[in-house]
Formats: sequence, structure tokens, C-alpha cells
Amino acid sequence: MSTDENYEFPYERRCADMLRDLGECPDLTVSKARFGTISKILGDVDRVFKGLARDSELSLVPEIREHFFRFNRIEAHWRSSSPDTELVGEIDLKHVYGSMAGRSLHHTWEGSDDEERALHRELRVFDDTPRSGTGRMAALRIVPGATNPEVWYLDMRQGAIPMELGYAAYLDILLITKGTIGWQYLYCDTGFGDPGFTSVAGGLKEMLEVFPRSFPDHDYAELRTRLQERL
Repeated sequence: MSTDENYEFPYERRCADMLRDLGECPDLTVSKARFGTISKILGDVDRVFKGLARDSELSLVPEIREHFFRFNRIEAHWRSSSPDTELVGEIDLKHVYGSMAGRSLHHTWEGSDDEERALHRELRVFDDTPRSGTGRMAALRIVPGATNPEVWYLDMRQGAIPMELGYAAYLDILLITKGTIGWQYLYCDTGFGDPGFTSVAGGLKEMLEVFPRSFPDHDYAELRTRLQERL
């Protein structure tokens, strides 16, 4: 974690609590849990949101501003301490300006047809899994005039799937799941019957067995209901 413990914004403090909880949990083996760096420009919340409105035509809803953090990224990677586990998690959360004003997915993953290529030109990745190498990531659909950009989940095998939540809600649930691989499918209209989802479903089942005991301050009822609906 960063040595700067002067967290100025509420979401920073919540992330610091989450990273601390990961490190103190005996049920998990944590290989990474840290904040990135803070730049003078990206640390100025007013400047950031004025820049997004000016440069990307994004006049964002207050909920997004309420989840602002100054760090260029927030990272975590962990797995269950139990043998033969499917419970693994990763967070690679980018700064809101770097996400929304950055390069589109089209630069790295063009797409296979005109519709997909057009979509990929609008998608900006903000949460990734580079260490786990799952090929899964979350992206914002950036179009001029958007106030609350759509969140899409990207799976190299399934393609891009719209999620049933916005950016602020995504960041809230990320703290509860600690980045458990595949938690995003609980908010996607896609089935778990495909054999490719076997390990994902196993990890989510294990999460809902372990986390209510390990992190009793969080409510996992909604996640449990959503998993049951999809199995």
C-alpha cells in the first residue's frame, strides 16, 4: 500500500480499508495490495471533472464525483489460502480521467464485425486483470453527452456484455467482492450453464461461503440471490 495515509476522499478511505482487510484476512494469500501514485493534475478533483466536461463532453452525475480517488491506479491480487481453490481475485482500477479520456479498446482489440468495432471505439477499460491473465476487464462506454456512462464487461471468449449497474455502483460492489474473478457476471444477462463458466461459478460459490465469515461488516445477500438465479 501507499505510504501516504492522508486519504482526502471517501472512496480512497474505503479502498484503504478494503486493502487492509485483505492483508489481515487469514483465509486469503495476498500478493499485491497497494495504491499507485498521485500526480498534481489528476489529484485535483475540480480540474479533473472540468477537463472531462471540456475534452470528452462528459458532464458526469454527482455519484461519480463522490467516488473520486486521486491515485493513478489501485491494485490487488490474492487467492484463497485453501488448497485446490477456485477463489481468486484481482483489482486493477484506473483513475477516472485516465479511464474516460484514455485510448479506446479498439486500439488493442479491434472487434470481429462492424457492430463490435463501433462498440470497441466507445469502450474505455477502467478495471483489468493483467496479473491473473483471465482476459476479463470492465469498461465504460464513452459517448459525447453521457452523464452516467454504461459499464460493459469484456470477456475475450464471450465478447462485450452490458452490465446492470453504473460506474459508482460497480466501485461499491468491487469493495465487497474484493475483485473476486467473475463477480461481474452476477450483474450481466448471461448464463452460467456454459462449461466455460464452471471455474467462475465455483469461485463465486466459494466467495459466498468464505467472505460473510471473513468480512462480516458487508452484506452478501444480494450477491447470493443473484448467483442462485444464474445457476
